[in-house]
Amino acid sequence: MVKLTQLSNMESITQKQILEWKEELDRQKKTKEQAEKVLEQAIKTIDMIEGGIQFGEMLLKKNESENPSSDKEAQVQQLEKAPSEK
Repeated sequence: MVKLTQLSNMESITQKQILEWKEELDRQKKTKEQAEKVLEQAIKTIDMIEGGIQFGEMLLKKNESENPSSDKEAQVQQLEKAPSEK
């Protein structure tokens, strides 16, 4: 009789542990899904910023090829006179 009670008690403890693990598994899966969404958004933002940088660099190269060096000096002077955004 004692062994039967012990066995029943062990089964109850095991079932409780399994339930706790299942609940923790659900929490971890939700955390993973949220992290994947954050990662996806960060990747999109990085791609947009990199695209903006590439666009700006292409504009600068285009302007350099179209404008002679004397025009560059005028552009530099204009930039120096312009108020900076700090």
